[in-house]
Amino acid sequence: MTSTPLSSPPVALGTWSWGTGDVGGDTVFGNDLGTAELKPVVDAAMASGLTLFDTAPVYAMGNSERILGELLAGYDRSSYQLSTKFSTGIADLYGN
Repeated sequence: MTSTPLSSPPVALGTWSWGTGDVGGDTVFGNDLGTAELKPVVDAAMASGLTLFDTAPVYAMGNSERILGELLAGYDRSSYQLSTKFSTGIADLYGN
């Protein structure tokens, strides 16, 4: 994987929510996409050089991380960047 210095692009890409619904889909915006429907999206992103994926355990009660993990498992770990979030309340969410 090659890297370049950080810079501000002239065009910023928006974000797409896919794990904010109660069952791992994008039900907030009216879609309910499962792993099979999202695989071509991740494959196209990787093929196009879009390799930063952002998620969090609170997105769909962990389903966002689970689905993304399944989809990225077929790729070399050095070929993408993964971002997540953490809060002190996350342990309460999962009963720990």
